Amino acid sequence: MLLHLRVVMFILFCWFYYDNTPPGHPWSKVFVVLVLSGLLISHFSMFWINGRKIRLANIYLDSGLCFALGFVYLNSSAYLILLGIIAMTLFMSISDVRILKIYSFLFLLFLLGEFLARFIVYGSFDFLGDLLNVSFVAFGAIGGNLVRKLYDASDTLNEQYKKLDESHRALSEAHFQLKQYSDQVEELSTARERNRVAREIHDTVGHKMTALLVQLELAREFLARDVKKSEDILAICDQLARTSLEEVRYSVKTLRSDDKGEQSLIMAVRTILEDFHQAAGVKSELELKGDPSTIPDSMRPTIIRVIQESLTNAKRHGAASKSHVLIECRESEVKLMICDNGIGTAKIMPGFGLVNMKERIEEHAGTILFESLAGGGFQTEVTFPLLQKKWMIGGSA
Repeated sequence: MLLHLRVVMFILFCWFYYDNTPPGHPWSKVFVVLVLSGLLISHFSMFWINGRKIRLANIYLDSGLCFALGFVYLNSSAYLILLGIIAMTLFMSISDVRILKIYSFLFLLFLLGEFLARFIVYGSFDFLGDLLNVSFVAFGAIGGNLVRKLYDASDTLNEQYKKLDESHRALSEAHFQLKQYSDQVEELSTARERNRVAREIHDTVGHKMTALLVQLELAREFLARDVKKSEDILAICDQLARTSLEEVRYSVKTLRSDDKGEQSLIMAVRTILEDFHQAAGVKSELELKGDPSTIPDSMRPTIIRVIQESLTNAKRHGAASKSHVLIECRESEVKLMICDNGIGTAKIMPGFGLVNMKERIEEHAGTILFESLAGGGFQTEVTFPLLQKKWMIGGSA
């Protein structure tokens, strides 16, 4: 719309100059036609040929043609209205302050030159008319600047909307991926829990049930030949069954305590020590150093199982009456130490329980050390690294 209006204004004002040319000045009319032709060519080339330099050169050419009209027709300042239209085009197209200052300086310079030439020729000024026309130039410049800012704001808004749309799409994609990841984690957690339950049952009950079946077979064989021997075997079977039931209870407590927050580990250990005291009469002391919240959730069931197995062995094999459990939480590692006052042994022969304990600890790149002396009790020392993990393949820990 503005482009078409600009052409119409050029034609109307050139027609005004052409129609007001005094008789006997045919070359003035030819000059007006040439000026109009130059304005039209400049106008269309400005918008057909892209480029900041081309547009700026056309604006300077248009301004020069308008000032040429002013110098030829000194008795009229209507050319300033055309300069107002050109000023609007300039301020709409160019944002470089340096260029705008140069144009404004040249405009004032030529304007003063035109006023001086008119004063020399006619000896007077049309102050009110000139002020009105110059005000139109200023209005055109201000209007063009506002229109350019409006276009810039519209472009910025469109760019921000585009970025917002891209961010929305990226967020939707991330949400979709997060949902998939959450589903996968849930499936893995379910599988992990299922495997852990199966492992708990196998580790705590499976081997005892196997031993119980073997003892029952032996009792059946000795039932007819040696009743006393058969009763002894049945007593062993009774002990195995009771021990298995005790292990099942401990496993259930362990499974229930896995997801209860930072203090669940300490609370679970205290519960185990209290239950073990009630069931086996073993007094226990629990000592905690450091912040237990640094212990990873995946490591807590292993710590509980190590304590359970150590207490069970202390009572079953060492006839211990007291035990001491130390959990020390450091920045780089977690240390666990279980000591008892049992009979101890001069030679440690790792059975199924100790071997299984060692395998659990090695899954977390941890190490375990057993120490015992005859009559000096039994000590289990476990270290779990937190910052750096290392596995030994083909050697002993």
